[in-house]
Amino acid sequence: MDVRRKRIRVLVDAWSDIMRMNVKTREEAIDVLKRVYEEAKVEPIRGASNPPDLFDKEMISLYIIGKWGLGIDKELSPEFLNKVFWKEMLVERVINALNSVEDEESLYRKVPELREILDDNFVARTLRFAFTLYYFGFRDEEWFRSVLKKVYKVLSRFEETVRRFVKFYIAYKVGESLERNEIKNRMELNIAKNLLALELSIPRAVPSNNYVLEVAKHYFNLPKKVIEELKRD
Repeated sequence: MDVRRKRIRVLVDAWSDIMRMNVKTREEAIDVLKRVYEEAKVEPIRGASNPPDLFDKEMISLYIIGKWGLGIDKELSPEFLNKVFWKEMLVERVINALNSVEDEESLYRKVPELREILDDNFVARTLRFAFTLYYFGFRDEEWFRSVLKKVYKVLSRFEETVRRFVKFYIAYKVGESLERNEIKNRMELNIAKNLLALELSIPRAVPSNNYVLEVAKHYFNLPKKVIEELKRD
């Protein structure tokens, strides 16, 4: 079973426990999520770092699998959803509003409560939400890239946060090619990284080879014969 399927299984099991245990708070849901991941010896979606709020962020995956995969949101009360998944629901509203806005002020008019809480962390969560929909197959890559570019345009003062996420995405895509044995040497690796950066039109977003390896190992089985090459920038 590949890592993606393992993560889906963990998230389905977490939902089963949440329903069985009659979980009522976000904190309780996070505890369940963390326990089920640890018992399965699977890591949540992550980049190169392992932040202390990783499982709070991974509530995005739980929400998406629950709503988009299992349709559980139709069985739960609005009160429960608003209490446990308020962060994810707000991010979802922002993503839905992005198509019809051109700048930060117009986004605030669509989602007024965003004005008080918008920061780098929220922008990163928004991009993580979009990536997670793509990662689990609920949205295609073209849609994800359009969200990435729109966030870069609309929330331009957070360009460094967007740039960091683009580096993660490029590392993920290069890892995908490495697993398929489509990249066989450092030259091909560097070409792949730079082509992706050009396609996204977000400057200074090419990750280092070490970063690519660190991210990709959380998602793919990398061929050993290229790992040593990949480690050297």
